[in-house]
Amino acid sequence: MSIFNKIKSIGALTFGILLFGISSIFGFQVSGESFDANFKISSWTATKSGSVITSEGIVGEGYGKVYLTHTFSSNNPEGSSGDFVGQARTINKDGEMRFASLQGIWEREGTIVTMYTLDGVTNGVMNYAKGKVDLFAGTLSFKVFPIE
Repeated sequence: MSIFNKIKSIGALTFGILLFGISSIFGFQVSGESFDANFKISSWTATKSGSVITSEGIVGEGYGKVYLTHTFSSNNPEGSSGDFVGQARTINKDGEMRFASLQGIWEREGTIVTMYTLDGVTNGVMNYAKGKVDLFAGTLSFKVFPIE
């Protein structure tokens, strides 16, 4: 076997190990206790650098009525992925109000935007959520995982 073929074999092996490692990273799954959070879009504003979507809904786990604002920025000309920041305000029937900062990444396929968000709530709770935004139907639905 020539030195060139040995280098090629080592390169193929290294590439295979790297590919396996990357696929393991993208195979990340969140599990554990979770709750659903569903919203209706109340407005969608286009800006020069992206979009601002506001929404509202009733959420369990003591949150009550929840109002969200997400500011989306795209990282490509097609508007198919990017990042976002946002704010949430919640008020429950007992009058307890909470605030949250929202941040994450998104990707769009057709009318569906998939969001991956990490949120910090003023009561010290942190949540990870994965959600779908249906831009045509005007809905957002998340599976929320409290982080302990």
